[in-house]
Amino acid sequence: MNRQIFSVLMILNVCAFIKSEVIEIDDGKLEGTVLKTRKGLDVYAFMNIPFAEPPIGRLRFHSPIPNRKWNGILNAKQFGPACMQNNDGPDESVSENCLQLNVFTKELNSINLKPTIVYIHGGGYVAGSAVGYLPSYLLDRDIVLVTINYRLGPFGFLATGTKDAYGNMGLKDQVLALKWVRKNIAHFGGNPDQVTISGLSAGSFSVTAQMGSVMSQGLFHRAIAMSGAITWQTGLDRDNMNLVKQVAKRLSCPINVDDMIPCLQTKSAKDIIQAGSRSYYGCLVMPWLPVVEQDFGQERFFTADPNKLFKSGKFNRVPVIVGITTDEFISPVVPLLNNKESLELLNNKFSEIASNCFYFRGNGIISTDEIAELLRKHYLPYDKIDKTSFNSLHHLCADGSIGYAVHRFAHYASPFTDVYYYKFSYSERFSNFLYPRNKPYGIHHGDDNMYVLSTHYDPEIKESDPENFMVERMTRIWEQFSKYGNPNKRNDEFLADLNWPKLDKTSEYFLDNGKHMVEKQGLYLERYHMWDSLDKSLMYSEKDESNEEIMIKIIKKDSDYNFVLSSNNSKIYNYRSLP
Repeated sequence: MNRQIFSVLMILNVCAFIKSEVIEIDDGKLEGTVLKTRKGLDVYAFMNIPFAEPPIGRLRFHSPIPNRKWNGILNAKQFGPACMQNNDGPDESVSENCLQLNVFTKELNSINLKPTIVYIHGGGYVAGSAVGYLPSYLLDRDIVLVTINYRLGPFGFLATGTKDAYGNMGLKDQVLALKWVRKNIAHFGGNPDQVTISGLSAGSFSVTAQMGSVMSQGLFHRAIAMSGAITWQTGLDRDNMNLVKQVAKRLSCPINVDDMIPCLQTKSAKDIIQAGSRSYYGCLVMPWLPVVEQDFGQERFFTADPNKLFKSGKFNRVPVIVGITTDEFISPVVPLLNNKESLELLNNKFSEIASNCFYFRGNGIISTDEIAELLRKHYLPYDKIDKTSFNSLHHLCADGSIGYAVHRFAHYASPFTDVYYYKFSYSERFSNFLYPRNKPYGIHHGDDNMYVLSTHYDPEIKESDPENFMVERMTRIWEQFSKYGNPNKRNDEFLADLNWPKLDKTSEYFLDNGKHMVEKQGLYLERYHMWDSLDKSLMYSEKDESNEEIMIKIIKKDSDYNFVLSSNNSKIYNYRSLP
């Protein structure tokens, strides 16, 4: 969060005092304010509402505890702080005491309850917040909007694999926020039995994670996952002790678990964030991730790897919209190709950075280095990697970080629930990536989100702007889906040509959402086939005597590790069937 953003928020907070509205919920009274939508409709805004006790002191690194009731009237006119993260703005713009949410609605205590959309922000689990997301687009539709904070970095995801720090605190924060919504949202005109969870990037990881957790069962009824899925090809670990020990050493804490956590609980939040930061040659590294919790008698967010849960149908089976943008992450390619050290590593020591940059790992049968070699042959077949490799390296970065995990999630989930799969391919004047002449270069990660939720740093799209139709289209799709679990709607000028079939493995339908909405088949299957083949080479499924699915490693049979080049020109690695 930079100083410019902070200044905008201060202006917003000052303006929030012009009008006010008081409402009473079970926890006490709230005084909110009134904002305007893009079309001039009044919106009641209640911000900085606590849903948990401050996770500080002995509560640091532990599951959240519901907040206590307050006396008097709580000032809910202003956004609260973001959760702790690296920050170049004033210290007060971030805080450990950050577990608050914001509610935006056009009607209070309404008889006709509206569908509720809960938005989970992105930021790689180390950055971002609910601060600054405004209702000016979505609240022109017939919905209630909730945006939430959750703990980030080591505060949200430090996991020792012991009872001292189970992990997944940030995801459990989200669960508690959803419980708050179920309990309280009717006071704001929202329907607790018609809740849609939505999110971008790490928010999308979180949406799919909530689908895979028994902790959130019954707390939501639809899901919208934009550019991210928890079904990563790396799987999830049971702890992140390597990272935790690095943090402990940097802060002069013992590295034995019994003494480590009590010591870290005494350190300043700012020091912990700095000690837990990690960069890697310009790549998009997500060091702090969810884990599969070991059982110490606690309520566990994940009891097994999400890939196994979704593949076997053991998840919250709600209708889901899920997809990617045409180009996803292009921006990391620029520093990789323009940095001398990174370029040298790409050419001479590709395997040293490949698993971190493109998110994969080997096992006892196929090593990480061998997988790196296969990926390089598939995406970067020429001897030298340089600026002419831009598009090829971009495809590898996009598929490894986002695309393939979303593909796998969609195909795991579709046999068990309705999946509406998409590619967002619209570009006009705006993008999250401007290159090389300060103009949009492709359709980048997050470009679809700017037509749904307005923020203080996104361009304001007016009804007279050429992009207006996309705001109308996207918000109407979200409204329709949040009401009925199906995005298709007739007799609507902005959705009249929408014919969005559900994903089916036989036909491979997806919606290409660009200047026009076009039903297509086979989203990047030629690229993802290599990952599918690699996935099969690492493990396959059988049934044991107890009829439980288990994963059995394939035995390496020959020097090419069961991979052969296909006979067509796409140079895809195909999996050789077992005899």
